[in-house]
Amino acid sequence: MTINNMPFPKSVRALSLAAKAWYTPVLLGQWIFVAYIIYAYGWPVVMGEIGAWNNHISEAYVPGRTMGNIAVAAHLALAIIIHFFGPLQLVPSVRSRFPAFHRWSGRAFVLSVIIVVAAGAYMLVVREIGSWTLKAGFIFQGFLILWFAWQAVHYARQRKFPVHMRWATRLFLAASAVWFFRVMIMIWFVLTGGIGIDQSDGTGWFIDAMTGLQFLPLVLYEIYWRIKAGNSNRAHMTFAVFLWLAAIATTIGVGLAALGMWFPVLG
Repeated sequence: MTINNMPFPKSVRALSLAAKAWYTPVLLGQWIFVAYIIYAYGWPVVMGEIGAWNNHISEAYVPGRTMGNIAVAAHLALAIIIHFFGPLQLVPSVRSRFPAFHRWSGRAFVLSVIIVVAAGAYMLVVREIGSWTLKAGFIFQGFLILWFAWQAVHYARQRKFPVHMRWATRLFLAASAVWFFRVMIMIWFVLTGGIGIDQSDGTGWFIDAMTGLQFLPLVLYEIYWRIKAGNSNRAHMTFAVFLWLAAIATTIGVGLAALGMWFPVLG
């Protein structure tokens, strides 16, 4: 039953609560990832041991390769901005209580993702980065980031903030695709032991599949806001249950990635 063709508030609230439950480990997990970047790449710079970058990324630093080293450094430095400030853009209390912070950190986020796309394109040309499917995934991600960034800025300037937030959310999810890639791979390892992944060189059919699956959160977001805008209480509650399960899986994935990939010394 509906009133004035509007869904029961209870089902909408349940769906919104489930979405927050899923987003919480995403936010915290991205901040853990920021801590990893600072630990693995920032600290060696401070200690004058920049060659230690190669312990985490093959040929991340090569003496004499100035442009390549700058591209890697820019990619890493801007990743800190993207994964620290990006999640905060979607927190309603931050937007309402600190509007100036939201605007300026949002601008820094958009500028950072655009520069990272450019740096990533350069590295794609000058470095050997996996199979053609992995490269296609990077290219597709770059296209989505540029498209979503333009739309988010466009609607913000028009002060159409609900539409702006939908595009900003898409931008965040697209920019976080590689982060989701890592989290989902760790879940897969636990469930299957790494079927479809050649651990010697990081290739395999599952890695190829992940070039598309890393955008699954973006697809689920499109489903989420359409369901939320609809009148079906059953759809609201069903998707809410799904999001709670996704929240549990994401929490586990973040924990596994933190202990198995980012800070294995703590495991």
